[in-house]
Amino acid sequence: MAQKHSTSSRQQEKAGVAYKQQGLVTTATTTATSTVSVEDDMDSDRQRIDSMFPDSASLEGIEVVADNMRRRLGSVHETMRTLLRAQSDNSSSNQQQQQSMESTRIAIDDLYQRISEMRAKARTSERTVLDITQDIKALDFAKRNLTQTTTAMRRLQMLIAAVRQLRQLKIQKRWGEAATVVSAITGLSEGFSGYEQVRPVSSLLSSARELQKDTAIQAATFVERGFDTQGLLTGEAGQMRNACECVQATGTTDRVIGFYCTLQLRAYAAIFQLDDDVSQLENVSRRYAWLRRILQNHAEMHASVFPDSWKVAEQLSRRFAEATRDQLSELLATREKVDADQLLAALADTLAFETQCNKKFGIVANNSDGLAVYEGSGEQAVSFVGSISCAFEPYMAIFVRGEQAKFAALVTQAQSAPVADDDPSLSVLASSTDLLYQFRESLRQCAALSTGQAMYDLAVVFGQSLSSYARNVLIQGLPQTPQLDDLKHVCLVINTADYCASVAAQLESKIVERIDKAYADRVSFGPCRDALLGAINAGIRALVAAVENMCEPAFNALAQGPWHTLQTVGDQSAYVSMIASAVDAATLSVRRHVSGSRYLRSYCDKLAVRLCEKYSAAIMANRNHQEEISEVGAEQLLLDAQALKSVLLAVPAIGAEEDKKAQPPNTYARIVTQGVGKIEAVLKAILAPSDPPEALADRFLLLFPKAPRDTFQLVLNLKGIRSADHHLYHKSLQRMIQDTNNNAASEPSVATYSTPVAKGTLPAYMEHALSASAPLASQRNERDNRNKNKPDGHGRMPSTASSAMLFANRSSLVGRSESPAVFSPSGTGLKSGAASSGDLPQTLLAARDGRLQQQQQPDPLGITGVGSSASAMSPRASVFSYTAESRNAPSDGELGGSAADGTNSPVLASLAANATATRSKINENLRKFMSNMRRN
Repeated sequence: MAQKHSTSSRQQEKAGVAYKQQGLVTTATTTATSTVSVEDDMDSDRQRIDSMFPDSASLEGIEVVADNMRRRLGSVHETMRTLLRAQSDNSSSNQQQQQSMESTRIAIDDLYQRISEMRAKARTSERTVLDITQDIKALDFAKRNLTQTTTAMRRLQMLIAAVRQLRQLKIQKRWGEAATVVSAITGLSEGFSGYEQVRPVSSLLSSARELQKDTAIQAATFVERGFDTQGLLTGEAGQMRNACECVQATGTTDRVIGFYCTLQLRAYAAIFQLDDDVSQLENVSRRYAWLRRILQNHAEMHASVFPDSWKVAEQLSRRFAEATRDQLSELLATREKVDADQLLAALADTLAFETQCNKKFGIVANNSDGLAVYEGSGEQAVSFVGSISCAFEPYMAIFVRGEQAKFAALVTQAQSAPVADDDPSLSVLASSTDLLYQFRESLRQCAALSTGQAMYDLAVVFGQSLSSYARNVLIQGLPQTPQLDDLKHVCLVINTADYCASVAAQLESKIVERIDKAYADRVSFGPCRDALLGAINAGIRALVAAVENMCEPAFNALAQGPWHTLQTVGDQSAYVSMIASAVDAATLSVRRHVSGSRYLRSYCDKLAVRLCEKYSAAIMANRNHQEEISEVGAEQLLLDAQALKSVLLAVPAIGAEEDKKAQPPNTYARIVTQGVGKIEAVLKAILAPSDPPEALADRFLLLFPKAPRDTFQLVLNLKGIRSADHHLYHKSLQRMIQDTNNNAASEPSVATYSTPVAKGTLPAYMEHALSASAPLASQRNERDNRNKNKPDGHGRMPSTASSAMLFANRSSLVGRSESPAVFSPSGTGLKSGAASSGDLPQTLLAARDGRLQQQQQPDPLGITGVGSSASAMSPRASVFSYTAESRNAPSDGELGGSAADGTNSPVLASLAANATATRSKINENLRKFMSNMRRN
């Protein structure tokens, strides 16, 4: 310790010397720095003096400067004194710090010395206390050992006395006292568990165990001799109970209980033999009646012999259940045929007996985990449910087959029974309620019998029966040719199928809740719901078929109408009124009897589709009578189609309690619009002129962009074009399709005036007129090369203008009222409405004015080409439509003139004359049509 202190002192002295040296060095450095700073100041003062007195004339103010220098010198002296004072203060401060550190070190050494002295004194005191208490500890150990030895000797004496006493009690058969002594020996023997190596103690324990075993055997034999071979009590009940308590003390109660149960059930095996009539399945209730008598006799005569904790009656019932289960399993296995009614009756009696046993012995199901426990104590128990009824489980298929036969009989009965649909309160078929009631009863019965494989098989039978009911009763019960009087029955079929589908979903959920978890995932009523949905669809189709049958006279009138010889267009035809009347009557009846609104919507959708198909088929049937449809007839049919569309759009509101003027659903309106739109497109194609063929083909291509060949053939047939000329029209259509595809592939978004006209893509008279402009091709090319880079040139039409012009021309053909867009040669692009006089060549102004006058004429039918903004001839054949459809038309330069110089082109004049002649014919037809409309 002293060495440590000396080492620490030396380290501190070295540190103090180093600190002092560092202070001296710091002071010297500070002094040198100050000296350098003073020299710098002197040099700066000299420079300042030289700058202040550069010549002798400036020495006049030397007194003032001298005063300033004196004041500055005084300031410098004051600074030096301050620095010296600070240096002196630093030296005294370092000495004080060294003194403080030394005093602190001395105080720490003193404290450490005191702590060491206190620790030494504590150790001395501890040794003194141990010396004092050592004798006391020895006395404690001796006392503890003496106490244990005394206790062991006393227990040993008691054990020897108890063994001696038990021998005497066994000989005297004093079983009550012997039971107490046996318990005492058992308790005393546990106290010598650590003395087996001591020979006298080990010998005594072995003799005690042998004596207990002999006593238990003699007590059990005494109890067994208290009953005769018939199971009757012959001994004294009190002594036998004491003997049972002695047996219980030794832990060998199973022997006595087994003997008693076997003795009591010996008569059961003798009475209910396998071949006897009393043992048959129909007499299973007699077995349970026999056990009830045995239990009653036990309660009256034998219950006092056995302790209550043995639960002998419960043990007797369990052994009876095991014997009965084995006998019933053997009986069912040996029988060739098992009657379903007898099986169910026996199973019902068995389940009732098992439930009674649980109730008698206080066995209930735990709410938390579902395990069986004893009521009151809460101890775990074994339920009687399933102890005997499990023998019936492999034969529950007989029950399922019996239920299946019952359901099949109900379906057959419903199939053959007449339908009573005259009851106004009847919303579903009565046969469905009967069938579903049987389902409910069968499920309740099966849930009481089994919740395993049998319930799953029954669920499968439910689904099959519902599917059979849907096919054989609902679908087959629909009328083949339904009429107005059959609509209520069809609606009942739809309501019944919907009701059965909803009950099937509820039935599925209930079965999943009750059935065992191993079968829950396999339960599904999907196939039967699909069958019921098929019945609903069949019913809706029957409703639509009924409306079709009601409208058949109207469609016959349409098919046989004089559309070829019709001279004027009048109001809607009579057959439209017939269709409207039939639809109103049928829809009103459907709304009154169908319960689900979604089925009414489905009926409306399917009805709209079918009526449009029937309307189209009736028009084609007119051609089958070798009668073409004239333009007037097509106009009348268009008018009728619009009336039919109005009738169909009003179907969802027929019979509705809400506002009848409400708009139909969007989906339904789309179906009607599409269906009628196809018919209108065909009729508008019929209105196109048949000469030249390109006009008809072009109109058809605009109405049907996909150009279906069969539809085009239909249009040709309806227009009455000779079969020998059909190939000309097909060739024109094919040529236009190829031309459109080629142009779309080469120039998908740009239309030009400089592109040459493909030969064969325009009508013959335009081909002849354009051939005259061939010498001007070179002039056109030169002009294009000059103007292609100019912002206002005519070299190439912008793609947006091309698209807009194409849209304007097509929109006019489908009956829209927008004015067509025209291209401005001045470079301003598209202009909406009529073109100005500066936008078109002078040779076209007159034709343009006449065209605009025609555009203002009304188009009541929305038929394009008749009084509309587009001419009746093909846009490809018209020189008045500056659209992308006429991108092959030659420019102004090609035709021999321009709009700028005002010269007239003979080619344009010829084309305008031909177009005007064609349009005059159309205008004549229009005037006739409008006069007829005003007259009507």
